[in-house]
Amino acid sequence: MTLLPIALTAAEPASATTVACGTPTALIWAAAVTLLLVPGWVLARSWGARGVTAVGAAPALTLAVLGIATVAAQRTGQRWEPAVLVTGWPALLLAVGCVTGIALSRPWSPASATTPAAKGVAGLNRRPLPWRERPALTFAVALAGGITAIPIALGTGGWDNPAQASDAVFHLSATAFVRQTGTASFLGGLAPMYDGAGVYYPTGWHAVAALLPGDVVTGANLMVLVLAALVWPLGVAALLREVLPGGGPVLAVGTALSGSVVSPLLLLTSVWPYGMSVVVLPGALALLVRAVRPGRVGVRARTAAWTPALVGSFGVLIAHGAAVFNLAVLGVPVVLAAGLPALRRAWDRGAAARAGIIASAAALTAGLAGGASIMRRSLSAVFNYPRAAGNTWETLFAVVTDHPLLATFTPWIPGNAVVFALAVWGATAWRRDRTVRAWAAGAGASLVLLLLASGPSWPLRALAGPWYTQRARIMPLLTLGMLVLAAIGLEQLQRRFGTPGSGSPGARGRVLRALRLNLPTAVLVASLLVAPGWRWGLRVEMLDAIHDPERVSYGAMLSNGELDFIRRIGQELPDDAVVMGDPSNGSAYLWSVTGTQVLYPSRPRPSSSELRWLGEHADQIEADPRVCEILNRHGVDYYYSDDAEPDGLTGGVREPLWGEALARVPRSALEEVDSQDTATLWRITACDGER
Repeated sequence: MTLLPIALTAAEPASATTVACGTPTALIWAAAVTLLLVPGWVLARSWGARGVTAVGAAPALTLAVLGIATVAAQRTGQRWEPAVLVTGWPALLLAVGCVTGIALSRPWSPASATTPAAKGVAGLNRRPLPWRERPALTFAVALAGGITAIPIALGTGGWDNPAQASDAVFHLSATAFVRQTGTASFLGGLAPMYDGAGVYYPTGWHAVAALLPGDVVTGANLMVLVLAALVWPLGVAALLREVLPGGGPVLAVGTALSGSVVSPLLLLTSVWPYGMSVVVLPGALALLVRAVRPGRVGVRARTAAWTPALVGSFGVLIAHGAAVFNLAVLGVPVVLAAGLPALRRAWDRGAAARAGIIASAAALTAGLAGGASIMRRSLSAVFNYPRAAGNTWETLFAVVTDHPLLATFTPWIPGNAVVFALAVWGATAWRRDRTVRAWAAGAGASLVLLLLASGPSWPLRALAGPWYTQRARIMPLLTLGMLVLAAIGLEQLQRRFGTPGSGSPGARGRVLRALRLNLPTAVLVASLLVAPGWRWGLRVEMLDAIHDPERVSYGAMLSNGELDFIRRIGQELPDDAVVMGDPSNGSAYLWSVTGTQVLYPSRPRPSSSELRWLGEHADQIEADPRVCEILNRHGVDYYYSDDAEPDGLTGGVREPLWGEALARVPRSALEEVDSQDTATLWRITACDGER
């Protein structure tokens, strides 16, 4: 099997794509929510997690189950389609996991037991959130989700409106191939995207999207909605529930502030698999915080807590392999802060204990080295990815204001400065609070990586290589660390200033007293005012930047009306038609939108040397017989052209990444089938005599 770099920049018969277009949007949305939340929630409950922690961590656990199931289904010849959820490997793995969890966590144990060993897994859970506090937390999730969901809907401009970004083209085509082939394994499931070569590629996104009803484009757009507006705030709520010692208004406001940040949404506008890994990260970290919580609860209970934490972390990796570095940046400080006291005690027990610690550290180092050796080609490509230096001052401005780090977007001064101020306040307690030290270390490491990615090319800049030295991919780590520190800071403010004093008489005194009584609510309102409506317009602008042909940041591939043309010709072409075209002019969408096979389903240069040669010599179709030989071998009878200027602005054609000859096929070799504006579908006649 060939190992390729993780591409960050970059089921049904094909005809079913168009048939499914009439599926109600609400049904697709409900299916996405159910698929992401229910299996993982059942698994979390079986292993002893409760409350919002079980709900927020559910998507990471679901992805872990689905990831293993995709490989098992591939190896046993089972098609990856909706029925597999109840009759195939996902159902079997979920059942085994639940039974094992119930047996180990023993929920039937007496709840009234008072000894730590008898309390078991329950000893690691936070006390149940009082019923009177649950409406506030529910409102917080709804507020964060609603202020995210509505701009997403407005900016998308219709759920069947495909994203016009290079990464999105790839992932839409990949999902369509998963539906066609019935294979979603991360070990070769996307072979059709690599000309049949079995490569590693994280397929968590595609595995979920391929199981949704309806068409590929609508499913992808609604996945963005569900992940950004529901999974993210639930994950942050779960994490804060495990980090904060109590609940109350601080937990609710901290959860609501998860809707004020924009970096996760920015990733979900194009790099969907990596964006998914970022969005499910808080839930996985919540399980990790729970697993390392201090307390003598016994080996069985600790194992029952660590198992879902490890499974959740694996689910994050299923979404994207680069998440291992995200887990290291934010998760390792949490583990070290909790484990160092116990490690010191073990070290002091004598030479035998020290030898065991050293041996364990050596084994861990060897394992990491072995994994790095296996993935050396991928890691080399990541660490050596060329990227120009950024602007350090611009990066610092982005940290303070939570700017998306893309200059095409409105700065929105002062942005999310309230969260930044709260985070700084929370971090000041690092000397006396071990929890604060852990999250300050994670946020600090994220800030250093962000600045390294912004700075000039020097040896230490390679540390930002796992994120392709791109600031926008590192920013969510700092964002998440700051959200936790902001909640801690809000808790400190509440403790210090939230107790109402006698106050001065008069209206001013009454106002100050009311603010002290409702300090978290006042902070929430202030954040909404400082970052107006949590930058509603900025969110619409971000979605416009990949969906609206008039506003696409890096150039449109579909002009206004061209999508209707593609849908029309998709109905006119025979089921076995294969279309050649420059993938930067919109032709690649024929596959994901209509189910019509295309020779080039994504913009990057193809893996096949034959198809690369064709892209560089297609204009020689009448002079070089090899062109027709290749076309006939791949069953290509049609050609898609767009005569607009390739500026990405005036006619929906971007400058090609390669293969300029694909846009220069002579018209004497073609016969027009249909056209609209500058786009035309042709039948290739020059190769008729070669068949």
